[in-house]
Amino acid sequence: MKILLTVVMVSGCAMSSSGIGEVDDLAGESQTDADVSGKADGAADGAYTYFQVQSDQSGWKLARLNRSTTVCANGSSHAVCHVPQLDWSESKLSIGLQAKFVGAAVPSQGVHALARGRMASNRFVVTEAWISETGSVSNGVFAKVTDSGVRCITAPCPTMKEHSLNNSFTALIAEIDWSYAGLSDHEIDAFNDEIISQHGTIIAGDRYNLSHSVKARTATAAFHELADPKQCFRGGCSNQLCGDAPQVSSCIYKPEYACYQAATCELQPDDTCGFTPDDTLTSCLAGFGL
Repeated sequence: MKILLTVVMVSGCAMSSSGIGEVDDLAGESQTDADVSGKADGAADGAYTYFQVQSDQSGWKLARLNRSTTVCANGSSHAVCHVPQLDWSESKLSIGLQAKFVGAAVPSQGVHALARGRMASNRFVVTEAWISETGSVSNGVFAKVTDSGVRCITAPCPTMKEHSLNNSFTALIAEIDWSYAGLSDHEIDAFNDEIISQHGTIIAGDRYNLSHSVKARTATAAFHELADPKQCFRGGCSNQLCGDAPQVSSCIYKPEYACYQAATCELQPDDTCGFTPDDTLTSCLAGFGL
């Protein structure tokens, strides 16, 4: 498959920047989508409310992908909006993954961190966080790619659908050229799996055509969504264990096991499962010299 990802903070022109010279029907800005707040859809496969995120000395700079302007919290439109903090309360991400996103959002050439969410007073509320898989410089149109549901007897077949982020432009494509993003075969396989998942994946790139009627896209950059895949389970004969799979133990009871009965078994900042060491648990264990 072929895809080229291109990431910019403003809208691209109608011609491909890859040198192929194809007209990109996903480039430009749809007039019906001028105000992102009017398209704040929460659907998993939706294509709105996506922003480039970069850190600076006093907070965060945000710009709508594929658009020349961004609506800031006060209602004014600018090329870039500034917020003092990111609000992770709706992201369901561990502290470890939040830190991973922050590390990718440092100022650099191209886009390496993008988030879905909304502007609020003095903050940006993050609902999804995505980072680039490699250090390639993004170039072209940002698009979410999903399974089109089309199946053919012969190839090439438009099995994928691309949605221009923050625009209503869509197209069916048959191929993605991943070579520009510098991905390994294993990473490409993972992105192909994401395309047929419920959420799809995000790339940046340029249009090329396989024939007069069959389209494709190169990928200058590819992004994966940050998510905590682990579930944490209580286990042991006295529910004194917490892990990423059910566990068994001997049924020799110890008094300190009572401390774990009201404790929360969940993903910890280091992305491992464990009991959250809140004041209640810490104080209870201290009573047993632990």
